[in-house]
Amino acid sequence: MATHGREENASESELSAQLAEQTDFLPAISSGGSHAAEANALRWYAVHVREGHEEAMAAKCASVLAPEVAERCVAPRYEKFLRQRGTWRLVVDPIFREYFFIAARDARALSRALGRLSLPVALAGGREGAHAALSPDVQAWLSSALDAQGVLRASEGVVEGGRLTVTRGPLAGRERSIRSVDRRKRMAYVSLGEPGGGFLLKAALNVPEKS
Repeated sequence: MATHGREENASESELSAQLAEQTDFLPAISSGGSHAAEANALRWYAVHVREGHEEAMAAKCASVLAPEVAERCVAPRYEKFLRQRGTWRLVVDPIFREYFFIAARDARALSRALGRLSLPVALAGGREGAHAALSPDVQAWLSSALDAQGVLRASEGVVEGGRLTVTRGPLAGRERSIRSVDRRKRMAYVSLGEPGGGFLLKAALNVPEKS
């Protein structure tokens, strides 16, 4: 759960273990077939690609797939602070390595369209052949938090009276989702998905002041 502003006492090893599970997010937060009941619902379906090719394959699919089949192709990325030679700068990394997402209303039509392409892409499969899609709550969170380029930008906040307030950026107003803050690395760990079945997402958060 969120710290609601406090830097949580979770140990670094505990966070590292949970973050390691982030790359295996499909069984944790994807729907399989359980959320596919609503007809014509727009879902973000996971597409598996080689690591390092997420953004390029998303762009290629966006250029060749018909808009009635794929409404959006996005390879979610996040800004993170990197310190080099004593200077902090922002770099961009994939949120989900080896995956990007296609927003579609008909998984079968999308699967057929991808099968006709010569690109090395494939819809990730869930149990019993169902296609893996983000759970509705995670999909809604990312859809509102990512910018037009599919990037989760850096946020900034302050701690006053032991309570964190995010003053700028996509984490503003989402403090309840923040599980822990690493002030040294300028990083927040955001809890997404259902309790007991979600994952931690990394997001840049600079908290330069503390009172």
